[in-house]
Order: sequence, then structure tokens, then C-alpha cells
Amino acid sequence: MNCLSAMFKYLLYLLNLIFVAGGILLIVVGSIMLSTMGNFSSFDGANNTQTIPITIIVIGCVTFVVAFFGCCGTIRENACCTTIYTSMMFVLFILQLVLTCWVFVNRSAFLGDMSNLVRNLWNNQEYTAMGVLEDTFGCCGNTGYLNYKSINLPVPGTCCGYLDRQANCTDASVYQQRPGCNAKFTDFWYDNMDIIRWSGLGICIFELLVFLIAGALTNCMRRQNAGRQVYA
Repeated sequence: MNCLSAMFKYLLYLLNLIFVAGGILLIVVGSIMLSTMGNFSSFDGANNTQTIPITIIVIGCVTFVVAFFGCCGTIRENACCTTIYTSMMFVLFILQLVLTCWVFVNRSAFLGDMSNLVRNLWNNQEYTAMGVLEDTFGCCGNTGYLNYKSINLPVPGTCCGYLDRQANCTDASVYQQRPGCNAKFTDFWYDNMDIIRWSGLGICIFELLVFLIAGALTNCMRRQNAGRQVYA
């Protein structure tokens, strides 16, 4: 194996070690999220809230399997494993490209879904989930503190910055200035959509480069194997 092929080999091996660690991390994070979503089992939109962690687990499993073939193929110089790895990397590239394009095209619809999610939490009286939003984003109610007043409920402690939702929130100057969680949550995604879109595009380019390097290494291995058979 010449110097350039050896460089490709060890570069791919290091990249695949990162993929393996990333795949395991995604599986763990997705599992924790899926376990946490058990708190929303009574919510009508529970299936929608579980879609994200399940998708993360699936992506983690696929990433781990692809990286496994990549590590085996490159370190053992196995053309068969490397070919499978190259093909799977191409599939990942296509899927990532489709997902990125979907995010670019469906930005408005996605933001609408995020707004509907908070609205449905409020309409279904998922006050525990609302407390998490209020604590995380510094907001209060669906559209504001008046949502609690309109249904004769006291303003919860999370609207005043307390971790305990049952705490007394008596400082009107605090909760009256807090925006509704619907607008705050939607603004959060609006501000970060560019990061999500462009990082997705960057991942696509990275996967394409890895695919090209893996393809070049696979061709090199095949030529070497063919040469060995001729000399044999």
C-alpha cells in the first residue's frame, strides 16, 4: 500500500472511531429522552413528542453500524467491508441531504408545529410540561400570565423563576413582564433554524468527502487484491 493509500486508511479509521463514539452517544441521549417522554404518555400528542428521540436512536444505531464496517474494512484492509461502508455512507449522505432540504423548504411549517405543540400542551392542561418550558425559557403561560388568571388558577412559581411550580409567585412585576411560552419557544427555534440548516449542509459535505475517500481506498484495495491474484 503506497503512502497516499496509507494516509487514507488511517484517516478513515480515525474518522470512524469518532463515528462510533457519536453513534453510542446518540443512542444513550435518545434513550434518556424517550424515557423522559413517559411523563407525556397521557398527552394526545405523545406520539409526536416521541418521534424525535426515536429518530435519534435510529440515527445512532445506523451511525454505529456504518462506522463498524468502516473500522473493520480500513484496519484489516478488507475490500468487501470497505465497499459496504462506502455504499452505506452514500446512503447516509442521501438521507442527510433529503433531511437538510426538508428543513430548508419546511421552515415555516416546522415553526408552526412548534407553536401548536405549546398550544396543545396548554389546552390539554399539561401544566408540568408548561412548568418545564417556563423554567427553561423564562416565560409564563401559553401567551402570558393572563392565561392562568382567565381559568382562576394562581400564577405558578415557575413564572417567577422558582424551580418549584407550587411556590407562591406574588411578585407581579416579574411574571407580568414575562412573554408567553408559545412565542418564546417559537422564537427559540426561529433563531436557531439557520444553525440547524447550515450545520446539516456542512454534515452533508463532510459525508460526501468521506464517501469519496472511502471509494478511493476501496478501489486501491481491489487493485492490490487483483495484483496479488495475478502474481499468485
